[in-house]
Amino acid sequence: MTGQTAIVVGAGAWGLPTAAQLALRGHQVTLVDRYGVANELSSSPGPTRVWRHADTTPVLCRLGLRSVGAMDRLAERSGVETYRKVGVLWRDADPSRLLATLREEDVEHVEVDAADVGRWLPGLTPNERPAVWTPLGGCVLAAHSMAAQAQLFNGAGGRLLKDEVVGIDASSGTVELRESGRLVADTVVVAPGPGAVALLPMLDVDLPLVPHLEQVVHFGSPDDPHRYDDVPCLFEGAYGASPGFYSMPTPGLGFKIGLDAQVRDWTPDDLDRTPSEQRTRETAVEAERLGFITDPVLDAQVCSWTDSPDGLFVIDRVGRVVLACGDSGAGFKFSALMGEILAGLAEGDEPDADVASLGLDRFDGPIAPQRRSGHFL
Repeated sequence: MTGQTAIVVGAGAWGLPTAAQLALRGHQVTLVDRYGVANELSSSPGPTRVWRHADTTPVLCRLGLRSVGAMDRLAERSGVETYRKVGVLWRDADPSRLLATLREEDVEHVEVDAADVGRWLPGLTPNERPAVWTPLGGCVLAAHSMAAQAQLFNGAGGRLLKDEVVGIDASSGTVELRESGRLVADTVVVAPGPGAVALLPMLDVDLPLVPHLEQVVHFGSPDDPHRYDDVPCLFEGAYGASPGFYSMPTPGLGFKIGLDAQVRDWTPDDLDRTPSEQRTRETAVEAERLGFITDPVLDAQVCSWTDSPDGLFVIDRVGRVVLACGDSGAGFKFSALMGEILAGLAEGDEPDADVASLGLDRFDGPIAPQRRSGHFL
């Protein structure tokens, strides 16, 4: 595929980088999103996300390792800093599955005694649970990354349409838009986040995705906005009445915590992203317990994620469509890499073994939706 036409549906963490890659490779690209790039109703707004290779699932661990090179390539091409390496501390009652994956994939790590966690994350209050330290990890500068991708997309001549997709014909590469009418392209990439729920039937794909709304809270002081810049990310597994959480520094702002519990189910007509005061209070209780967070709440934000039936991404071809959905709360750390992978698939590349393992054919027989615990943005 050289100098051909492409339509990318979804201008979020996977769709925008894909559109940018295709435009940079010389294709004529139309990017379609009802609300625009990284809008507040998508899965992609906000300044930071956790970037880690600490994952109990080997394929996600391997893709996480590959994502480093993709983030570096994005930074080099755009001149924009895309991530900070501050390390990740994973604390849980039983980290054996994580340790098995890290050993299998030869990822640098240190087993940490319960009483010694403060050595790796200064000020963290110990409890009875051990931890695992992985130095290769940190925070994706998400807003900077999306701005860099938009810069590349626009500079390469890409076209953005704010419109709603009302039909897709995978056999002909036709996309019907509510306002702009019919578009036809050599290839179509569908990476619409929670919007995939409405679009999958158009592709004759019967896959029960479950979108949710989740909330993150920043703690910090305007008088010292860089206090937490170099603090490691922390994964805290569920314990007692706590659902567990993920947390990370947002450079120049504060420290961010997101409980691993939805605010409510996502529905297409729910456009309210007002933070829950109760969830903010619950998050503040967790922050106080940690010991190293001494500042009050700065802000809170509600965003979406979409669980697949088994908690892993869904990446496959359907006719002339490349489908990418089911971020399962872990999608942004792979944003730059997904742009390269999906653009390659759109050009006709054969998927490598890891990407092929995420295809639709892994779902054999009736599929029941389920929620995956331990997925963190």
